[in-house]
Amino acid sequence: MEAQQNWSTEQYKGMDVHVTVLQKEDGSRQWDYTVRVTEPGVDSSAKSELSAESGDDGDYASPEEALAAGLARGYAIVDRMQQ
Repeated sequence: MEAQQNWSTEQYKGMDVHVTVLQKEDGSRQWDYTVRVTEPGVDSSAKSELSAESGDDGDYASPEEALAAGLARGYAIVDRMQQ
């Protein structure tokens, strides 16, 4: 998933959760996501500043589904980080 560029960002419990969605390249018309969690205000592309990064092996029927799944994963990452 190298071509990711359009990030959606939400603040959650004092952290920024960045999610990008990308259509899979296998011709299946399915979508996937990547999540990055950073300190507030850090650019989502600044890998050196990442607190966490994640994706999954799920297949999502639309970009909206993938975005919702990505945000849920990001919130769970923040929750685990703050325990």
